[in-house]
Amino acid sequence: MHPLAQIPLAQVELHWDRDLSGGGETRTRQLRGALATAFRDDDLFHQHDPATGKVLYRYPQIQYRWRDGRGLILGWGDAASRLLGLPWLDLALRLGEDTVAVTDAALTLTHGQFAIGDRLAYYRIQTPVLLFNQDNYRRYRTLAERERRDERDRLLVANLLIALRGLDVAFTQRLYASLIQLDRQTCHYKGESLFGLSGVMVANAILPAGFAFGHAVSHGYGELVAI
Repeated sequence: MHPLAQIPLAQVELHWDRDLSGGGETRTRQLRGALATAFRDDDLFHQHDPATGKVLYRYPQIQYRWRDGRGLILGWGDAASRLLGLPWLDLALRLGEDTVAVTDAALTLTHGQFAIGDRLAYYRIQTPVLLFNQDNYRRYRTLAERERRDERDRLLVANLLIALRGLDVAFTQRLYASLIQLDRQTCHYKGESLFGLSGVMVANAILPAGFAFGHAVSHGYGELVAI
């Protein structure tokens, strides 16, 4: 293994004053919207310039997940200390039609290890990764199956490199990645139906728990778990 970087990673697990049902995709979107409103002056929470309202095109340092009825907020790099210093207890949030208060916030701080592997590592794509937009998906549908496989792997590598660069991790060798087990599903993002991929990926990169890549990672997409 050839180490590349260790990046601070904070996680905040929010517990509510009552049980919440609902799918993870919808609840993650609601959690992001609620916290973007609660911390509207901090662009790390919503990826918009507070002064102009324009979108900030960068890898989101704060990302949102939903697990077992609880909200998860992850903060990479500079965002890690920001998350740990916020007053979470008793924070009132509106999640869709539900208004809840935070009764407990479990805070953890670790360091994500990034490295070049001496052999291929296996990862499960825990939440669908969004590699396609409307334009490149139309092209993808015209390809033969072998060409589709090559295109998927090409986009896989490109999106992994974008995410690594977003965390200031320079991959100093050629990155190899491929999907060896594939599941397809329709995902919903900003009113559009997008083609999501999950399954098993191999790569010559060592990637930490909590790392996500592809489009809309702040909405919970593209999370990897090492197998």
